[in-house]
Amino acid sequence: MKVTHNNIKDFLYTPNKYFVIPDFQRPYSWEKDNVQSFLNDLSALAETQNTNHFFGSIVYINEGDNSVIIDGQQRATTVLLMLTALYHLVAEDSGRANMPADQIKESYLYNKFAERYGSEENRIKLRTVTTDNEIFENIFEQSELNDTQKASRIHIAYKYFYEYFKDKNELDQYIDVLQRFEVVTIALDATDDNPQKVFESINSTGKPLSDGDKIRNFALMLNNDEVRKYVLNNYWKQIEVSLTDATNDYITDFFRNYLISKYQRDVKLRDVYPTFKQSFYEAIEDEDASIEELKVFYDDIVSKLSHYQYLKFNRDVASKYGQLGDAGFRINYLQIEVSYPFLMNVLEMFVNGTIDSKRARDIMHMIESMLTRRIISGIASTGLNNLFSTLHKDVMKHLTKYPDETYENVLAYILIEKAGGLRYPVRSEVDISIRNNPFYEQRSYYNLFVLTSIDDMNQSKESSLLRQVSDGSLELTIEHVMPQTLTDAWKKRLGTNYQTIHDSFVHTLPNLTLTGYNSKYSNRDFTEKKTIENGFNNSPLLINRFIAEKNTWTDAELTERSDWWSLQIDKIWPVPLTTFVPESNDVELSLLDEVDLTYTKPKQVTILGESYQINSWKEALPHIFEVLFTKYREEIPSLLDKDEFVGRYIRSKKDANSLISYQVIPGTDYVVEANTSSNYKRMLVAKVGQYLGLSNDDIKVVIAKNSEKD
Repeated sequence: MKVTHNNIKDFLYTPNKYFVIPDFQRPYSWEKDNVQSFLNDLSALAETQNTNHFFGSIVYINEGDNSVIIDGQQRATTVLLMLTALYHLVAEDSGRANMPADQIKESYLYNKFAERYGSEENRIKLRTVTTDNEIFENIFEQSELNDTQKASRIHIAYKYFYEYFKDKNELDQYIDVLQRFEVVTIALDATDDNPQKVFESINSTGKPLSDGDKIRNFALMLNNDEVRKYVLNNYWKQIEVSLTDATNDYITDFFRNYLISKYQRDVKLRDVYPTFKQSFYEAIEDEDASIEELKVFYDDIVSKLSHYQYLKFNRDVASKYGQLGDAGFRINYLQIEVSYPFLMNVLEMFVNGTIDSKRARDIMHMIESMLTRRIISGIASTGLNNLFSTLHKDVMKHLTKYPDETYENVLAYILIEKAGGLRYPVRSEVDISIRNNPFYEQRSYYNLFVLTSIDDMNQSKESSLLRQVSDGSLELTIEHVMPQTLTDAWKKRLGTNYQTIHDSFVHTLPNLTLTGYNSKYSNRDFTEKKTIENGFNNSPLLINRFIAEKNTWTDAELTERSDWWSLQIDKIWPVPLTTFVPESNDVELSLLDEVDLTYTKPKQVTILGESYQINSWKEALPHIFEVLFTKYREEIPSLLDKDEFVGRYIRSKKDANSLISYQVIPGTDYVVEANTSSNYKRMLVAKVGQYLGLSNDDIKVVIAKNSEKD
């Protein structure tokens, strides 16, 4: 290892030197703010004479004429983008610098004698990663870029430099100033630590690495060059192409979904990288991984990758899912990604032949129905990650005990048995929501999904209307039949109670429909909306037939349409039926009730809709208070001073030593006493719950009916 105090200008000014950003590095990630900060430093130095600026470190491996940069690629690429912009500006007008354009090009950007390498691939002195490399070459050559390339960060940074310098003169001064951008360069050779260990030990400045970046680094920093290239060419390039483009990077999201589906437990965003490393070392015991071991490991990842692409992007690369019709498209349109880990396991069963296409469609429609009924009922998605992360495992656990049951029958049982924030809304709740919830205030694509389904699902065909809306080939807008602003004519039509009727119904589902002529409808009278050209009377949409049949639009018609919607929802998104009833000794109790927990053993605790599998009362407390502190972050600390009992058992971390045996409450600066009986634990939870105004259903626990002493 050779450490040198250097500057960025001299580091880049090396004849016939070629800079490589290795495949394990992330694409260029600097935003405009980062570029502007660099320009601020550059301009400040240009106005002074004797000051320098520390620009950070650059770690690289010498490989002949190549310098493989393993840390500092963002800084090096940024400077080369700036030099490219200066080169282009001077080439356009040579009078703007005392240095010819060709000198800038051949000193910093171009290998004049690239043929010595046996090909032209090294003529530009920087080879960066993935799609960035093609974009950088097009920028340098001033070739035409497509819209996606123009939206990339690397092109945006180049344009920012170009615009910044285009009205300035003496441009070579900005190249000279780079000599005062100090860097510490660390050159590694084959005898040094493996690059991964070096990389992970560096405290780099700039934009933090995402867990996807860290996984990329880890995956492509293998000691053996043969296996590294095997992973890169056979797996990682496919992952990169599938999950990244010039503007987006879904690698972290995919691996989180993959790991949840693999382990069938929730994996927090912050835990994606360490969980990936855990899965790697479970499959490959030592650092000298063989190709055979890596193939088994990555084949599973790529298999799940195709499922993720189908759900996330509605992309069927290998034509695996054609028999599923538009089930994946409809799930994709909802964008409720917490369901993906479960559905990835369902798709895996379909692909390997465990279930046929009809059963897979039925399962996916069951999930669509649950999610849509929750949307209509206005239920927040809190806790769904815990439901879907363990759902496949929960079904399989029952099937192990009841092998004659079907997957979908058990699934239906589990879903309709959920309560609280995880509930599957039944008819009574949906009816109330239709009449009272301001559905229009939901996300617009939720509105379009529900409204287009009247036509698409009632005609038993592919979701053609929703597809046309989704791809932009058909423009439909959401129309309030009774307008958002009442005219005098509408007030007269509604009667003396017009304000109450308007306030009650205006944004609810019964008052909403679809039209391609919203601007024409506006707040016209109901009769005009029916009879104008392409009005409701002539609408080809099924959703408008009910409206066309009415002569007026008052609270009576709105109430009738509420009932119509209830029938449509039950038809399109029914509550599943099941004949499965497992044997159970479990009992569900509320921790806010005065119950005796002596000799009981808990199995599951549910707090505000979030469920956790537990094995002891001690294990329950951190889960309970983590959720409560998250939701009531300001209220609970004040209770510690108000209530002596609560303050005795919940303390700040700085006072933790005053407790006999404490547990940290995750995500907080507080701890809770663990050395108490199960009944004292219940009393503590009940005290806090009563203070917060919680209902008995908000904190529940499942215990074994015939428990032994905990």
